[in-house]
Amino acid sequence: MKVRHAVHKDIPKIAEIHVKSWQTTYHGIISKEYLDGLNVEEREQSWRTRSLEGTFVVEDADGVFGFASFGKQRDERYSTYDGELYAIYLLQQKQKSGAGIALIAKGVDYLIEKGYKNMMLWVFEQNSAKQFYQKLQPSFVVTSQFELAGENHDEIGYGWELPVLNEHVQRIKLPASNNNERKR
Repeated sequence: MKVRHAVHKDIPKIAEIHVKSWQTTYHGIISKEYLDGLNVEEREQSWRTRSLEGTFVVEDADGVFGFASFGKQRDERYSTYDGELYAIYLLQQKQKSGAGIALIAKGVDYLIEKGYKNMMLWVFEQNSAKQFYQKLQPSFVVTSQFELAGENHDEIGYGWELPVLNEHVQRIKLPASNNNERKR
């Protein structure tokens, strides 16, 4: 498994992962009609209008199977947090493989290198991935509501000081890599 900066040729796969992940992750959370209406080609066009700065992909011998995107925090209500994890998605069959923590580690390194001090992310309250973020011991937790496709949804905002998050990520990553070495 390898994590690297996303490049332009990754956009079709990123778009595919984005749509498929929404359809599996948010099944039962967001309306079926909305999820069924998601379109890979439209998502690809959207990605082509963005900078890939701060976007990373994870790949293995089968190719790219996940991505994460990091950058400047966008929610003015929480301006004390300067960085944000905008998105992190993995194909369902590759989840719980250590790829999520590898993407977070790469993004944290990126944000620290760019001079950011802390980071927030938002997750649907009903998304089971919130347990993944809780294991990273956020120092800030807030709830909010937003509207999507005519429905109100609850979300949770998690925040970390980047040096502290970096320590948590390294602690989680190290046992996994030691286990892999023992299996060889």
